Amino acid sequence: MAPSISYDAVLSAFDDLVARKSIYYAPRTTTKFDDDGFAFEFHISTSLSKKPQNGDPVSGHEDPNAKKPECFGPGSDIGNDDPATLLANIHGTHLLVVNKFCMFRPQLLLLTSDSYRRQWEPLDLDDLAAACTVLTSLDASPQVVIYNCGPRGGASRQHKHLQVLPRPPKLFPDEQSESKAVPYKYFLRYLHDIELRSPEGQNRLFEIYRDLLAEAKESLGGNLEDSDYIPHNVALVKEWIMVIPRRSADFEGVAANTPGMLGSVWLTSEEEMNRWKQIGPRRVLAGLGVPA
Repeated sequence: MAPSISYDAVLSAFDDLVARKSIYYAPRTTTKFDDDGFAFEFHISTSLSKKPQNGDPVSGHEDPNAKKPECFGPGSDIGNDDPATLLANIHGTHLLVVNKFCMFRPQLLLLTSDSYRRQWEPLDLDDLAAACTVLTSLDASPQVVIYNCGPRGGASRQHKHLQVLPRPPKLFPDEQSESKAVPYKYFLRYLHDIELRSPEGQNRLFEIYRDLLAEAKESLGGNLEDSDYIPHNVALVKEWIMVIPRRSADFEGVAANTPGMLGSVWLTSEEEMNRWKQIGPRRVLAGLGVPA
């Protein structure tokens, strides 16, 4: 990462984009909810209402006959209509940019420089090396890197990208004793003995991820439609990495990405939250993943 990129610089760039209305970021309300020992936070904001969903055009809601907006490369479906969204070039393999549709301040994307890479691919060494660089460079405020692998993992865009979000103060994997409250199968490794700043540590992280992905694939069994695509979620912080196998993109009409599987559910209305509560949040997560 370029030495000039710091957490303060990221916040400054984010706030400028918000002020100029180049990105969508609106106030949110948060409702806490406990479902039989699993803690949920329902975040509601209109900033996600214009976000394009899987299969939508780049703009999400504009005339499909209109000229395609500028994107991050000829193979990209992620809009790039303000050059100030680009924060840094990471290792020549990834671009760190500000997300256009934000629930949190700041909210970033880590895109592959090769715009033809696709979101249904598993992570590779370059992806994880770039993620480690971002995590360790923005440590003035702890971050979490997530990956929604393909539509069944909660992805809405095809250009391969990870997301970088402010780390919640507590996530259930922080407790090293296995939680019996988690309603789905997950695969977790702690990273206390790995230096994420070093190439050796990044190589070791990639080996761990591949092992976790193999376990996730085995847990899916007959639920794999394509042997080359393993639907899963990834959450990475400096202390641990977790892989969550996914059976479905939605359950009874509600959906979740990686944060949602961790209990941070992003919504656009109270009606959506009430639907979650009506179905039962634990039941939703079990339906989206592999039941524990």
